[in-house]
Amino acid sequence: MAKLLDANTIIRYLTADDKKKANRIEHLFRQTSEKFVLTDVSVAEVVWVLESHYRLPRSEIVAKLRLFLALEALDADKALLSDAFDYYWSRNIDYIDAYLAAYAAHHEISTIISYDRDLDKISGISREEP
Repeated sequence: MAKLLDANTIIRYLTADDKKKANRIEHLFRQTSEKFVLTDVSVAEVVWVLESHYRLPRSEIVAKLRLFLALEALDADKALLSDAFDYYWSRNIDYIDAYLAAYAAHHEISTIISYDRDLDKISGISREEP
């Protein structure tokens, strides 16, 4: 049976700001055959906390999340999240906009209704204002 991951456990794991908790989470991921569900919302919260509270640069956030995503125990839409990380880092746009662009691409949606002009930086996606 799978278990759902909350963003705070992921943050403890990625930052190791509480060594005891980080070690317990590391052990949990590495020493079990259980699957852990990683939701797209949890990833968005992790990005937000790493940006706003920890003030990590995008390159470090993406590097940490890519390593995390490589864990075998994770059940997530890894291809979509990987593409969102690519847009977030390479196009210098907000993570949520990067996620929307990746979601659209993965679901063959060509238009995003938005006032956010950062989406214009993504080729293959058109932005329409309502």
